[in-house]
Order: sequence, then structure tokens, then C-alpha cells
Amino acid sequence: MIYDQNMTVEEIIQQSVKETKQLTQKKRRTWVRRMLNYYGGNATNQYIKNYFSSAAFQEIPCYNANFTRRFINKMSRIYTVGTSRNVGRQYDLLTIKKDARMKHVERMTRLMGTVATQVIYKEVNGMPYFDYRPVYYFDVHLSDAFTPSAIMYPLLMQPDDVSYIEKCEWAYWDEGRYIHYDEDGNIIDEYEHGYGVLPFVFTHREEQIDEFFVDGANDIVDCNEQVNIAMTEMQLGLRFQMFGQPYMTGVDSDKRIERAGSDQIIDLPEGATFDIVSPQGNIESVIENIKFQVDLVAQNNHLYVQFAQDGGETPSGIALKIKDLERFEDYQDDLELWRMYEHEFYHVEREIAAYNNIKLPEKLKLDFKEPEYPKTVQDQVMLDEHRLRHHMIDEADLLMEYNNDLSRKEAEKIIEKNREAMEDEHLQAMESGEIGEVEEVEEYESND
Repeated sequence: MIYDQNMTVEEIIQQSVKETKQLTQKKRRTWVRRMLNYYGGNATNQYIKNYFSSAAFQEIPCYNANFTRRFINKMSRIYTVGTSRNVGRQYDLLTIKKDARMKHVERMTRLMGTVATQVIYKEVNGMPYFDYRPVYYFDVHLSDAFTPSAIMYPLLMQPDDVSYIEKCEWAYWDEGRYIHYDEDGNIIDEYEHGYGVLPFVFTHREEQIDEFFVDGANDIVDCNEQVNIAMTEMQLGLRFQMFGQPYMTGVDSDKRIERAGSDQIIDLPEGATFDIVSPQGNIESVIENIKFQVDLVAQNNHLYVQFAQDGGETPSGIALKIKDLERFEDYQDDLELWRMYEHEFYHVEREIAAYNNIKLPEKLKLDFKEPEYPKTVQDQVMLDEHRLRHHMIDEADLLMEYNNDLSRKEAEKIIEKNREAMEDEHLQAMESGEIGEVEEVEEYESND
């Protein structure tokens, strides 16, 4: 960087810090876009094209495996399993979109390490509700090493080059203000939002150590890229080496050689030779190397991968639980983090609701559900009977477990209808004498 000779030392330092910060921001935006592309399986050929000549992609398309999404989704289990927030009916209506949004936020946090989620108050036809908008490209102003006091992020970014920020508009939020800037730093819009809190919650895939941002799933994305390279190379090799390469010696180069099939004889001049060179590539070793890389990164993240060609029996519920023990421990660790984030979300929601004349209780009661494993029908029946007998659950809740679309009122109506049907069957059996005969036998056996 070349500085004006008339600049003071303070101005030079300020300019240097500004340029360094802009460079860091550009690098992070480029990195975030790469992570999102691999998660979505979009435009990933741009990351491996430097490993091949331009002519190679004319012979065979770039291979695009997408196990990043699968791994990230399997590792994100807090909101896949589900949670209950025991606040009240009013809060349930306000947060009707929260479970779906939080499932996505958890996955993006697992992918990118750190995500900012804006809590937005909306009304439709007089019905208020909260929405939740994750922001991936952002910068923060810190009141201390780990506590943001403000956030700024680009608007209307170039989809083809997210690192280009010269013509971006910007949004700025702090505890009291919202400011909309153009690319030159001029204020387009500004107002006091009145919430008294920064309407964002910052989630991290793990506890912060020495800086605000936490690393994302670099190992998974890097492995995905290596697999794409290896598979593209293998497909390219198959394109040219699937069949043997014919060659001839002792023949004039200008002599026309006719193509011959298996039912034709090649007439060679004296001293000439004809042969076919077989390909030397070992496809099996390439495949085994790919499987090794995928399996290694899966094990490092406490995931279990079974390849289609491996075969074998499907593990039982007990076997899966034993195999999943380490990942279950990860789930327990994640619970503590997301319990804290849920309370942070509730604090922001409560303040925004109060600004809009909606009063929410001070305390949030959470109930995170634990992941379940496959059971046999007999095991499931015994478990359900045990829970009902010891009043761990009632019939309506049990029915709602088997049908998530049912409301409690609908479940109770079905149970009452079934109970009436069973009573009718009982009366009919008594009238026919079937019940009486059974009771007489039972009484006789008890007297003995």
C-alpha cells in the first residue's frame, strides 16, 4: 500500500486498518459463498476448474457430489428432533414460524460456524407474528471481545462476485437505530426502532475461544472438493481409457488405414505390426481412496456412513444407539449452547413484543426432545403401555406422537370416539353372552 506523503501517522494507521479490515471482509464473504455453494450443490465446478485444462470439461462434465448437505443435516439434531417452549398460547401464535426457521439456522450455524439471525416483528391482517432472517455476510462492532453492540451487512450484493463490495448498499443496526447507507456511505434511510436491544441473535457452532467468529465445517467442504476432483479425474480417465488404444508400426504415415471390425481382417504390409494397449488405471483403488476420505471425515464428526455396495444388515435400534454414542454426547453439548441461544432469542422477542404493546412472561420454559432410535413393534408397544401406566404421558399426547398433524382437541375427539365404539362392542358381547361365559370361567378358576 502506498500512502500520501502528506498524511499524518494517525491517518496512515487509520487507512491501513481500514484496508486490512476490508480485505478480511472480502475473504470471509468469499469463504461463506463457497460453504453455501457446497451445501446447496451449486456451481461447485468453479472451485476445481484450476485443476484441469479447459478442454477436459468439454470431454466430461465436472462431477458434483453433495454430501456436505447430508452431513450437516445429520449433525444438526436439536430442531430436527424438536423442542417445546412452554410460554403460553399467545407466544405460540407469535412464533408459529420459529421451529422451521430455527432448524435452518442450526444447520447454517453448523455449516458456517457463526450466523446472525434477525428477529422481525410483522403483522398480517392484524395478526402479529415473529419471523427470523439469518444473515451470513456481516461485520460486527464489539463492546468486548465476544459481545456485539452493532451489526452491519451488505444489501443487494452481486450474486456472481460476493467479494465485490464497492457498489453495495449497507444496513446498520444497534440497540436504538437502523441506518441504510448507499455505496458511498450516504444515508438513504434512518430511524429509531425503539426496541432497546439489538434485534439480532448470534449463534456459534461451539464455544468461542479467542475471537468472535467460529470456524465452520471446513473439513467436510474440503473433503467434498477432493472427492469432486477425484471423481472428475476418474470419469475423465474412463472417457479415454475405457477401451484399448489401437496402434500400428511399420506403416507409412500417409497411407490410409481403414477401420476394421471383429468380422474383418486387417491386411498389413510385411514388417508392420498391429496391437492394442490396454488401460493401466486402477479404478478400484480410486474408489477405495474416495471411500476412505469420506469415511474419515465422517468419523471425525461422529457420523456413521454405509456405502451402497457394502451391503449387510440394517443395524438394530440398540446397535445404532451404541454406534451413535459419541454423536449423542455431541448432542448433549449442543443442547447447552442452544438452550442459551433460546433464552437470548426470547429476551429479544420479549423486548420487541413490549414495544408493540404485547406483554410476554419473564421466564421461558424449554423442553428439548431427545433423539429416538428404531424399535421393534413389540418394544414400542411395551414402551407406550409403560408410559401410560405410570402417567408419563396421556392418551392424547401418545396419539399426537403418531400423528403430528393432530391438535390436542382432535386427538381427544378421536379417543372419545374409539372409547364409545369399544363400549358398544362390549355391550353387544354381553348381550350375546360372550362376556358372561368368560367371566364365569374366570370366577371358577379364582375359586379353585
